[in-house]
Amino acid sequence: MRHWFKRIFGNRKETQFTEWRTENSIFFFLSCNIDNNGKLKDTAHDLPDEIKDEDKLRYAPGLRDAIFGADNSHESKKNVVELANHLERVAKEGSEVNKQEFYRLITENENAVGIIDEFLQAIVKNLLSVEPFLFSFAKDLATKTNKRNAVKFGIAILGLCQNKTVIKELKILGLHDEFTVYSAIAITNLLENPVSDLWDLAQKVNGWGKIQLVDRLANMELNQQIKDWLILEGYKNNILYEYLAFTCAVNGQLHEKLESKQIDNNLFKASADIIGALIMVGGDGPAEGITTYVYAYSVVENFIRHAKQHTSDISDFITLNKIKDFLYELQNNIGEQKQNGWTWDNISNCIVEIVEILNSRDWKVQTCEGLKSKDNLTYWNAKKAAEKLGIDLWETVWTRLQENPLDSSHWYDVTRYGKPEHAELIINFAIENLPLDKMATGAKDSMGFGSSLFMCLDTIITYLEDYPQKGEKIILTGLKSPVTRNRNMAIKVLGKWKRERWSTEIEKEIQYLKDIDPNKNTKWDIEKILNGEELE
Repeated sequence: MRHWFKRIFGNRKETQFTEWRTENSIFFFLSCNIDNNGKLKDTAHDLPDEIKDEDKLRYAPGLRDAIFGADNSHESKKNVVELANHLERVAKEGSEVNKQEFYRLITENENAVGIIDEFLQAIVKNLLSVEPFLFSFAKDLATKTNKRNAVKFGIAILGLCQNKTVIKELKILGLHDEFTVYSAIAITNLLENPVSDLWDLAQKVNGWGKIQLVDRLANMELNQQIKDWLILEGYKNNILYEYLAFTCAVNGQLHEKLESKQIDNNLFKASADIIGALIMVGGDGPAEGITTYVYAYSVVENFIRHAKQHTSDISDFITLNKIKDFLYELQNNIGEQKQNGWTWDNISNCIVEIVEILNSRDWKVQTCEGLKSKDNLTYWNAKKAAEKLGIDLWETVWTRLQENPLDSSHWYDVTRYGKPEHAELIINFAIENLPLDKMATGAKDSMGFGSSLFMCLDTIITYLEDYPQKGEKIILTGLKSPVTRNRNMAIKVLGKWKRERWSTEIEKEIQYLKDIDPNKNTKWDIEKILNGEELE
């Protein structure tokens, strides 16, 4: 029989079928990593298809899709047509060949999701039959594959199939920030009123997925309970509060809540977070901020009124100082801020009231206690307060570094708060406590992501810029580091030192790097400093 087919069709290459479905799917992985609160465990942060490579830039879950827009290239349009044709054959015939080819195309190209919107528009125009083949294929992509692109396309197609039986699966997939926005769109397409399901999901995610989901949810018709949640919890995420502060303030109606005669401490603390984030954004940030917030004066004035009763800890001290600094700047350039309710008089009144609150207690005792804390947030707040209060932080940061000399944040603090008379102490401590020999393994074009050691080296190399001929071993380690950033830092420092201050060993290493460094930009910088040119 096989020979008969060959005589008719010629010696065509036989189709090789590879089973793309698997029981060890991403969906199965996520289902096995849900805690008692319905959230994903920390163990599920890295998906099974994650390729760990310290030399490759890694995106936080959901970030890549958030920052890269649609791919409108000629090649992408061809891919849309090809994928749509394969899916049409799947919908009409259940063709295993076309299923496999569809899967291959979306998983072999990591940028395939850039065409997903245009692809969905194309298949909607084709009016494909959902049953008996399309729905089951989409569900298999979403729940029985171990490649994230397959899962994303599966979720997207399910959103068009008008079969509500997959809502549970979509919400499980949406627990991971890599898939949250895809699940949210699919759920929105499948349900007449998706608000409660989207809110349920929003309470269980905390990264880029939450940012995208809350942005969508906030513009829907919300009940008072969800509006309250936007103010108390909705803005919180592990990326930056600034991304959601404006959205939650406006749609959660923060101005109305703060107009109350009295508020509880939870609302006061949440308001402090939101106002602080709005000020941080200003007029040039990742989202809208205080300069475009029409209720700015009302919210700030009422917050200060409530602060007289609720101000109690260092975080409140920092928030009030942040508002005060903002008001001083606003006083000097009120400009278009008048449309947000500001006048020179009410700005002055707010400043006076903040100063009265701040002067009503001695903050130094709490700050000094906070500087002893092992809690990172408490310690960070105490450092900020100490700066405002003029407290010398040297002994605190030096003690922290001695306790943990491999923590890059401690090196940052020591080099920031140290004085010139501490230079010898800092440099010698670095030489004695950092494993410099182990880091000097030779030049590679490595980005060194995730390595605290090389971040420590970054900081101490930069510090040496103001101390020519000091810490030569540290500079040589930087030049021999596999991390390109370390070598670039060391080269920049040597440029500041000037060539006449280099030792013979440094000169030798620079000449060697000029020939062998794998990064062309680093080579160019070496040529510049050898020629006495300034680096940018």
